[in-house]
Amino acid sequence: MSSGIYTALSGAVTRMNATDVISNNLSNINSNGFKKQRMSFSSVLSDAVQNTKSRGNNFTTIGASRIDFEQGAIADTGRELDFAIAGTGLFRVQRGGEMFYTRTGTFSRTVEGALVDNEGNAVMSADNQPIILPMGPFHVDEEGRIQTEEGEFGRIPVFDLPLEDLAHDASGRFVFNGNAVAVVPAQDSQILQGSLERSNVNLMQEAALMINNMRSFESYNKVMKNYYDLNSKSNEIATL
Repeated sequence: MSSGIYTALSGAVTRMNATDVISNNLSNINSNGFKKQRMSFSSVLSDAVQNTKSRGNNFTTIGASRIDFEQGAIADTGRELDFAIAGTGLFRVQRGGEMFYTRTGTFSRTVEGALVDNEGNAVMSADNQPIILPMGPFHVDEEGRIQTEEGEFGRIPVFDLPLEDLAHDASGRFVFNGNAVAVVPAQDSQILQGSLERSNVNLMQEAALMINNMRSFESYNKVMKNYYDLNSKSNEIATL
């Protein structure tokens, strides 16, 4: 069997992985605050190694995978406990003993007055305490300050942190894998009450990526089939 078939196989596998990423992006096109993921491809071997040690074969792998934090469209909802972030930054929520970050500002209030996300996780203050809302009417300004008739009641903070250290979790929130000292209050952001940030997934763009990716996958499969056919013919000749 020619070793070239393994080059084609590596290409097909990476295209399968890319299809999974694009499918996940498309499935979250209507998820508020969702950030699409992007993958790039690279070769395993350098040109010198490819020509001298691998007999011209090279292998495709995922070169990088990153989350695209491009701003999504902001839509007015008129709901008091909907919040969108314009600019950089993320909200911080606590689930169990773990901290997570999110751009999804679909919040609600518990009977005790705590601000929670759509799964009941507490939205956290700058000093890592659950945010408690006032009982009466209030307004949240662009800096996140909770304003009542008696004055400022508290603040909903937004945090900046190294984006390369963030990873999606299963629920669409982000896990931070970096150093906690790198998490700082956001400087270039505004909180918009009564609004939500939509997903930054573009349907037409993802559909085009899916089509191109599937065409590449089919091409790699055809190459593998040709290698199998050539190997079969070689075996037939060898038996004559």
